[in-house]
Amino acid sequence: MVCVVNYAFPQCALQILLELLQEKAEWENLNKILMRHGLKPVSLAAHQSCCRDTSDMLVLDSQSSLGIRLALKTLVEDTERQQKVMQGLMEANRCLRDVVRLEQGRASRQEQRANDLESVVKSIKAKICQLEDETIAKACEQQSQVKELQKEQQASQVKYQQQQEKLKEQEEIIARLQKELSRVGREEQQRAATQNKMFCHFCKRVPMSLLNHRYLCLIDYYESQISQIKKELR
Repeated sequence: MVCVVNYAFPQCALQILLELLQEKAEWENLNKILMRHGLKPVSLAAHQSCCRDTSDMLVLDSQSSLGIRLALKTLVEDTERQQKVMQGLMEANRCLRDVVRLEQGRASRQEQRANDLESVVKSIKAKICQLEDETIAKACEQQSQVKELQKEQQASQVKYQQQQEKLKEQEEIIARLQKELSRVGREEQQRAATQNKMFCHFCKRVPMSLLNHRYLCLIDYYESQISQIKKELR
């Protein structure tokens, strides 16, 4: 776009020249800003070309030119602010995406850890159930063994009592036999004394053959008595 600025006839040529140079410098600065943002610059026509065909030109006075410059500058500044805001938003969005990725990774690790812990808990629960079953089975087995041992103990106590009674009976029998043996011993001593007297008497008065016969009868008698006592002792 070509912009032509139309001025009224100046009273001072130097003042007009300064204003033109200042305006040109402002347009050049504005064009640099426009081109930095990818926009086409505004072309300024020379003052002597005002007599040419201006059908394709836009003729502005100084006030309109200043207004357009201010509007373009404001627009560019607004655009820059918007770009900065957009860049800030894009940076914030990138940071947010990074945070989201980190949180997702952390959540994934936490989920994996939770799954691992859940597997460990399940394994521990299964082991506890197994131990409980084994403990219950062992307790039942031990209870059965205790009952069997109690039965055996009761049977042993009954047997012990029976043995005690038998032992008592045997002790009574032994005591009675000891008394009987003592009595038989005394009687035996008395018989022996009597036999000695009789033997002496027979030796003095009876022939030798008859003495031997009676002596043998006495021996048989005492041997039979001794055999009977042994049987009773057994």
